[in-house]
Amino acid sequence: MPFVRSAALLGMGAIAGALFAGVPAQAAGNPLYFLINPVVNNDKPVVLGADPKTKITVPVRAEIYHESGIAPSADGMLKSRGGYFFTFLNGPVGANMKCSPATATTSVCTGTATIGSSDVSNSDAGKLIIVDIDGYGLDNHAYNRISEPADEVAILKQTRLAGANATPEPARKSSTLTVTGQLTQPDWNYYEANGTQRLVGYGSQPVALQFRKAGSTTFSTVKTVKTSSSGALRTTVTASWSGEWRWSFAGSSTSAASTSGADAVVLYKVAKLTANASPEPVRKNRKLTVTGRLTKATSDAATTFTAYPRQPVKLQFRKPGSTTYKTVKTVYTDAKGNLRTTVKATATGYWRWSFAGNSTVASVSAPGDKVQVKK
Repeated sequence: MPFVRSAALLGMGAIAGALFAGVPAQAAGNPLYFLINPVVNNDKPVVLGADPKTKITVPVRAEIYHESGIAPSADGMLKSRGGYFFTFLNGPVGANMKCSPATATTSVCTGTATIGSSDVSNSDAGKLIIVDIDGYGLDNHAYNRISEPADEVAILKQTRLAGANATPEPARKSSTLTVTGQLTQPDWNYYEANGTQRLVGYGSQPVALQFRKAGSTTFSTVKTVKTSSSGALRTTVTASWSGEWRWSFAGSSTSAASTSGADAVVLYKVAKLTANASPEPVRKNRKLTVTGRLTKATSDAATTFTAYPRQPVKLQFRKPGSTTYKTVKTVYTDAKGNLRTTVKATATGYWRWSFAGNSTVASVSAPGDKVQVKK
């Protein structure tokens, strides 16, 4: 019978049914027919960063069929399809894969490769990794086969998203938040003085801005922003709820996905303040009573409010024609948030209360109440 060194590469589903059910149909009458099903890195992309000292171990597995059975070792290497990367698997030359019989005619061969970013160049990014295996059947017939693209995984650049920065913090409800960040990836062709590869901005890439409301476990995408030529991200959103902001990049054909750290932004509680000066009108130099009430929202929704007791609130006055209020005195709210004080009515003008706010509650000023002073 003539010596034939043909082989076929099967996907995981096809090989599972064929290998252990006897000789595959296409191998009938051909005692030297090999089937190899390569799996690299557990069928996940090989992602490399910018530090050549950081090595990753890549497992390689292949199921091999031969009518006579498979020798206990094989020799494997990895190389990029259309790129310059290649490396032999770890182990003795010619026998860096160990093969264990699964049946009389099939074996599972395994090995590992150690890969770092110094083993690749920019042209390898996005390229598929070919598995190239040499070995022997138990009848000493040699084989050499490479994988098919359908069974291969890609080499990808590791991306980094600088932690999202949302400002201002804290923020007033319904105010504008500015969120910034940056997407970078390694330049595998350029080395810094310290031996690492340069990190460069990854421009023109869509990145999702995501938000997680305080108390929730799920981030939701608010909008998608494209990076600038330097990889920078900048956008504005409305501050509606307390919670965390982050950036999320889904990856590209050459670079892996990444997600930034989250930046928590707390909203100030909304405050309300009223003012009423009486009597109106009032005679000059007579007593004027000014009342009001300070309340604060019970939640970010600002739909219900409660009294805000024991808070310093300024009583202010503005003359007609002026744009500036001047502080007359400071009064503290009572247990129900109420304000009450008296002043001498010396001139016509506007009276109001003004609360400066604090670390948790927003500042607020009541509308001015005009009082006419008569002689």
